[in-house]
Amino acid sequence: EAQKQVIFNLLIALVMIYVVMAAVFESLMLPAAIMSGVLFSVFGVFWLFWLTGTEFNIMAFIGILVLMGVVVNNGIVMIEHINNLRRRGLPRTEALIEGSRERLRPIMMTMGTAILAMIPIALSTKTAEGMPPYYPMARAIAGGLAFSTVVSLLFLPTIYAMLDDLRMGSGNLVRRARMNRAQRRDAKAAAA
Repeated sequence: EAQKQVIFNLLIALVMIYVVMAAVFESLMLPAAIMSGVLFSVFGVFWLFWLTGTEFNIMAFIGILVLMGVVVNNGIVMIEHINNLRRRGLPRTEALIEGSRERLRPIMMTMGTAILAMIPIALSTKTAEGMPPYYPMARAIAGGLAFSTVVSLLFLPTIYAMLDDLRMGSGNLVRRARMNRAQRRDAKAAAA
């Protein structure tokens, strides 16, 4: 029952994060690029759990919820900076390269400090009487952050470019469809 509730909460959190980002960015594509980082961070959680033989429990789910907020924050920082560079007139490829380079240090500092803060908790497997073990939560956060940082810095610009191409392609398709419809309407009007 508790696992069903946590999964439901996880899905609600994902939807709420997406909706807020869609409203802020006024786009459906950019939040999708940022949310890809959440998917990659979950792979990092399971990778570290597999390496350490950690049991996946309710505290690990809580760690994933915390992890989602941090990973999304890093994606927002990078994407917003890339968008600012594009608004200043840089071509997309240059904005992606420059934005990634300029945000490398702040993202690495954020991830490094968060991971270092989790190490004492992640290494401590002792718990007080009647208290749940906190090390699965700390390991989930640390593993997810480590993996998602690397993936975000390498793949987020690529995912951004792919979704931007998709957005431009669908925009061109809609414009062509409108032009064809207008031409057919004009041809009918001329024939009548």
